[in-house]
Amino acid sequence: MGEKPKVAFYWCASCGGCEEAVIDLAEDILKVVEAVDIVFWPVALDFKKSDIEAMEDGSIAVSFINGAVRLSEQEEMVKLLRKKSQLVVAFGTCAHLGGIPGLANFWDKESIFNRAYHTTPSTDNPEGVVPQEKSTVDGKELYLPSFFNTVYALNQVIDVDYYLPGCAPPRDLIMNAVQAILEGNLPPKGSVLSPNKALCEDCDRNETKPEKLAIKDIKRPWEVILDPETCFLAQGVI
Repeated sequence: MGEKPKVAFYWCASCGGCEEAVIDLAEDILKVVEAVDIVFWPVALDFKKSDIEAMEDGSIAVSFINGAVRLSEQEEMVKLLRKKSQLVVAFGTCAHLGGIPGLANFWDKESIFNRAYHTTPSTDNPEGVVPQEKSTVDGKELYLPSFFNTVYALNQVIDVDYYLPGCAPPRDLIMNAVQAILEGNLPPKGSVLSPNKALCEDCDRNETKPEKLAIKDIKRPWEVILDPETCFLAQGVI
C-alpha cells in the first residue's frame, strides 16, 4: 500500500463550528481517516508547530484552514502551512470572506480592547488590565501574539487554491471536496467547491415558495411562530 496523502486542519479566528463540522461527519470521518494521514490538527490531536516545520515543503497534500486571520500567530501558522502544502482550502465563511470576526473591522484595536476589558456590563477589571504582547511574571518574560488592527480573510494573507463555503460547511460539501481532492478531480484554481444552485432547490418547503416572492417585513425566528410546512422566506424569515 502506498503512502497516504498527508492532510492538515488548522483554525484561526473562528467559533469552533468548522471543527464541529468535521466531527459531524460521524461514520464518514472513518472513511477520511482511512484514506489520508492527518499530520496536523491541534484542536483535536496533540501536534506541535515543530512537527510541521520539520516536514519538507509541499509534503502536505492539502491544508484545510478555517477562521479569519486576526493574530500574528495565526498569520505565521497559515504562511507555514502554505509553504508545506500542495493545496490550501479556505474552509468555511470566516476563512473565505472574513465572516462574523470580520465585523470587528468596523472598529479599531483600541476600541475593541476598551469595550472588552473596560465597558461591558459584566466586566470586573478595577485595575484596568489589558493583554500585553510582553509582560514579566516572577522574573520571566512572557509573550502573547500581536492583535492586528484588521481582520483578514485567508486569501488576503496567503495564496488560496479553493474555497469551501458555509457556516459551517455542510457534511456533503466536505465529503465531496475531500473526494475530489483525493481523486484529483478538481475545478480550476480559485473555484468555490459547492454546487451552483440556491439552497431553495434542496429545501422540502420549495413547493410552497411563492412564484413572485415579496418580503415586506423581515422577522427573526423568535418573533414569529413559524409554520414548519411553509417556505420560511414567505413568512419573512431569512
